[in-house]
Amino acid sequence: MRPAPVILLLTALTMAATLPFAHGLFNRTGGESGFYGYKTNLPVPTLAGAEVPDAGLNVVFFGYRSCGTVCPLQLLNLKALHDHWYDRPVQFVFVSLDPENDSQQELDGVMEVMGQNFRAVRPENFRQAQALANEYGDFAARAEGTHGEINHGARLYVVTADNRRQLLYASPELDLQRVNADLTRLMEHAGG
Repeated sequence: MRPAPVILLLTALTMAATLPFAHGLFNRTGGESGFYGYKTNLPVPTLAGAEVPDAGLNVVFFGYRSCGTVCPLQLLNLKALHDHWYDRPVQFVFVSLDPENDSQQELDGVMEVMGQNFRAVRPENFRQAQALANEYGDFAARAEGTHGEINHGARLYVVTADNRRQLLYASPELDLQRVNADLTRLMEHAGG
């Protein structure tokens, strides 16, 4: 294959992959939905052991303990959000993408340090973690030639008590005031 067709193919694939998030990218100034995050309304599976509180929310993140790139940034975001919402029915759920190396005991220890409303979900194996991430609209793939690195979306998902994904944040570079405003709107709607 010549270089030009390869570049065109890669550009088309990149555009196709980002198209579902284009609305959220252009919605940063309070567009039609008025939300800072990308507004969705999609069913997602219940996370065993981290069910959404009645009239509350779950903020879900797929990551793994040995991640040295985006996971620490998103965990800092989650900690800051937790400190704002600790006395409300909002849970912060970390779903391990590397259950073979992240024991439940280690994950629970990290969550305890993060705050009282943090929960850890550990699927049985990588394939189950990958499938669960996919059901939320995320992705996970083991990077070849690395020492256990997992490529993943590093997105945050806000889920309501009816197990519907309402908001998606596609980047760890967040305006946390605006995220808090989004969560407030969802909580008001839920009656929490």
